Amino acid sequence: MPEQAKKNSAFSALLKHREVGLAAILVVLFLLVGLRNLAFTTGPNALFIMEDTAIMIILALGMLCVLLVGSIDISISAIMALSTMTAGIVMKQYLTITETQAMVNGAMTSMTLRESTPLVLIILIGMGVGALSGAMNGALIAYGRVLPIVATLGMQYILYGLSHVISDGQAVYRKDMPDAFINLSRENLLGLNSKIWIMLAVFLLVFLFLTYSRRGRYLYAVGSSPEAAAMSGIRIQRSRLLAHVIMGALAGLAGLLYASRDTKITQDMAMSYEMYVIAACVIGGVSVSGGRGKALGVVLGALTIGVINNALTMLRLTGNSEFWKKAIQGALILMAVVTNVLIQRAKERRVLKDRRI
Repeated sequence: MPEQAKKNSAFSALLKHREVGLAAILVVLFLLVGLRNLAFTTGPNALFIMEDTAIMIILALGMLCVLLVGSIDISISAIMALSTMTAGIVMKQYLTITETQAMVNGAMTSMTLRESTPLVLIILIGMGVGALSGAMNGALIAYGRVLPIVATLGMQYILYGLSHVISDGQAVYRKDMPDAFINLSRENLLGLNSKIWIMLAVFLLVFLFLTYSRRGRYLYAVGSSPEAAAMSGIRIQRSRLLAHVIMGALAGLAGLLYASRDTKITQDMAMSYEMYVIAACVIGGVSVSGGRGKALGVVLGALTIGVINNALTMLRLTGNSEFWKKAIQGALILMAVVTNVLIQRAKERRVLKDRRI
């Protein structure tokens, strides 16, 4: 009996701290792939996966806030496109190209300097447009009482249309971008890429906001029970609006990093990216019905998808077939989601069992 009690206690602890279990699964998956290809488990490849997944993590942290209040946002790709295209047009309009001479390795070398609007202002423009787009979604859902999936689906097409209109159907290419913007996703500090540092900063801010701030805790309360939250004096509409504004601002930031990495801005950039983001949240233990989820779980969920994507590329299981690659990606993500649901049901059964008198 003591042995059985110890097993039950260990299982209960695992259910309570699901991030530990998810981290263990992630490590096992990482090592299993490494058995087929030793290069997969090297430090440089691990950093590459983190760097490649940083944008998804930023978006998933924003989606976490939205899902916590019982909403959803499938327009984030369109928000990324509009925000980045707006910033791209500003960059292109004020771009100046200067030819100069500089000493490189002891020899005078011709250099081309591309300068435009200050990078800080570009980032503020992108995040501002994203926040405004998120506010429009939030207003429709919170005050207009439109179903979240309907509101954000409609806004997706509107935002893509606006992106096409303001760009006049033209893309923004590397030649139209200043050096500072291109280097936004390429700088390194203490051995880590700038995208990783930005992602870590966003994670820390979201973690502190959800864990220690009153408005952050309100998001959990609204998603868990809107009626009880309203009786407690929480303004439900304001919390839902705030969640979508956060999502929009982070989508704007992610769009800038995405464009800086690819050195190209189009009207339909990152289309369908929201599916990966929602999957990362669900794998990380976020409830789509609201009120449950943690920032760390979201990061681990996104890294799981990143490991899967990287493993399929390195192991060449699908050859050059993009169809089979996506099929295997979908199957593995679906397995992870189903596992997450089963764990959550086991946790709920355990809670109900413990409540019995």
